[in-house]
Amino acid sequence: MSGGKKLSNSELIGDAGIALIHGKINAMGHAWRAQNLDAGIDGSIELRDPATGEMSNRHLLVQSKASNNPFPGETAERFHYICDERDLEYWMKASAPVVLICSHPKSGEAWWVHIQSYFFEPARRADRRVDFTKSTMGLAGDITGHLFAIADPEGRAHTPAPTRRPEKLTSNLISVHAPELVLSYATKARTPGEVYKAQRDSGLPFRHDFALSGGRLWTWSEVDGTSLGDQVLGFPDAHEIDAIATEDAAGERLAVRLLNNALRDDLNDDCAFDRERHLLYVRATEDLSIRKWHTGGSNSRTIFKGYPSKTDRSRISYYRHDALGWQFLHVDDTWFCAITPDYYYSWDGRRESKRSASLLANIKRLDHHAAVRQQTVMWASILCGEGNLVDAPRSRLLEFGQLQTFALDRGIDDAAWKRTTPTATAPEQPVLDLFEESE
Repeated sequence: MSGGKKLSNSELIGDAGIALIHGKINAMGHAWRAQNLDAGIDGSIELRDPATGEMSNRHLLVQSKASNNPFPGETAERFHYICDERDLEYWMKASAPVVLICSHPKSGEAWWVHIQSYFFEPARRADRRVDFTKSTMGLAGDITGHLFAIADPEGRAHTPAPTRRPEKLTSNLISVHAPELVLSYATKARTPGEVYKAQRDSGLPFRHDFALSGGRLWTWSEVDGTSLGDQVLGFPDAHEIDAIATEDAAGERLAVRLLNNALRDDLNDDCAFDRERHLLYVRATEDLSIRKWHTGGSNSRTIFKGYPSKTDRSRISYYRHDALGWQFLHVDDTWFCAITPDYYYSWDGRRESKRSASLLANIKRLDHHAAVRQQTVMWASILCGEGNLVDAPRSRLLEFGQLQTFALDRGIDDAAWKRTTPTATAPEQPVLDLFEESE
């Protein structure tokens, strides 16, 4: 067999490197073409619009360097590659962009660099060295936008375009039905603080469903026998809430204030109100243990949880509460509530943490479409009185419908629009605890 034809290991690894590139480019939706006569270029990529399938006639030339052994200086974070002088000279004078791809075919890893831009600086050109940073130069996932930016930097945008297909858009608007009438009483109280103090002194349960305006106390139901009873004078006048809302700007503000306070009163058993941020957040459990909301079947979502300190695991660093921001809107004689999921961070289950701003910034960076949608649906369900957030359901002032949906004849391929993170797309687990943020 010694006189027979042979294929070296390096040739096999080189072929595997080409196959790896072919597979990754194909997975992104672009065309790979191998080059039979290799003089420093192994093949080319023709870019294709991933939304329409239209070929762009924009090409990148590719040189593959494959090895199953570590590259020079390789660590978990980086390595470097010294280009051959003749190769580099050949690449730099190419009329099309040249991409160098170094890979480990055995592990399926690859990293890339655009040669002409990387060696634009004379000092780098003289050095011939490419320093690869694995975290930012990986040929992984969909890098279509980067490739188009190289191959067609001054061309038209290649962001995914809407295609004709039926699609249902679910909004964050939920319809609201409020009582038709509100009552107004003459009162001597001038500020909400006075009313709350009097309620505290009465020893009766607090009512939040009131507003002060024009020397009168406005509320959704009679005050006799309640903590508001001592704050009014005489009998009430009845008013249509829609008439108040359409009377003038001041009337609309009063109607919205009454709706805000009605919502606060409806959810008071389970949600506390943060006046500064104007949001409702899930109350802590009495023993500060985890609180969950059942989303159906065996699924649930953690809506209150404490996070231990990294330096002292026996100490809780902060608590995360799911929270609700909202806005009432009066559109074509119908009331809607715009839901904005949010978070509240406390250090003791009630008072806001001093680190709240940085914790919010961290979690907002993690929140993608799937997470926000899930929270929106959860709050809509809570507003509708579904589920079991409220241990002992009681009658409510406001009745909520369903999230408003809209039928469209155009849609966007979400996979092409933005690659979602595994966290955001992970299927629902028996217990959803999606945001295990670090300190």
